Amino acid sequence: MKWFGLAAAMALCATPALAEVRDVSFKDANGARVLSESTVVGASPDDVWAAFTTDAGFMKWAAPWAHITPGNGGSIEFAFAPNGKAGDPHNVRHRILVWLPAKLLIFQNEYLPPGPGPFDAGAFGAVRTMLSFEPDGTGTRVTETVIGFGDGAKFDELYAHLRGGNAEYLATLAKNFARK
Repeated sequence: MKWFGLAAAMALCATPALAEVRDVSFKDANGARVLSESTVVGASPDDVWAAFTTDAGFMKWAAPWAHITPGNGGSIEFAFAPNGKAGDPHNVRHRILVWLPAKLLIFQNEYLPPGPGPFDAGAFGAVRTMLSFEPDGTGTRVTETVIGFGDGAKFDELYAHLRGGNAEYLATLAKNFARK
């Protein structure tokens, strides 16, 4: 199972036809990797924002149990078990750094459950994830950008894992809104 919070839940949903996800990753002026992927979701920015920032919205597509504490300094906590509860040591927890409703959400991983996983928890805690929400025609372009990748095998493994997993979860998000 993938440990990256938002991407990991995709295994819970069958996705026969994935939405188009554009990979616009690049290297910044200092040569650091920037992972950036986007898709258009058939819903308003407010509705897509709610899918990331409310318990009910997040549980519709990303994880069977979640609790979001809104605002700057808030948190995104979720479990892959339907009987999850706040504070459980098997939950994933992210700290919200920037909360700009229906426009920008920035977070950092604060806690991964112990045990073997596909990447290093320390490397994951070192990166920052930014989700932007922009009107695009009759929908919303959601762009996920991850910064802070260092050098070495641990960051290489994390980058590879997130590159596949983030595209998967963006496609599942789009599919969730297509069902309505």
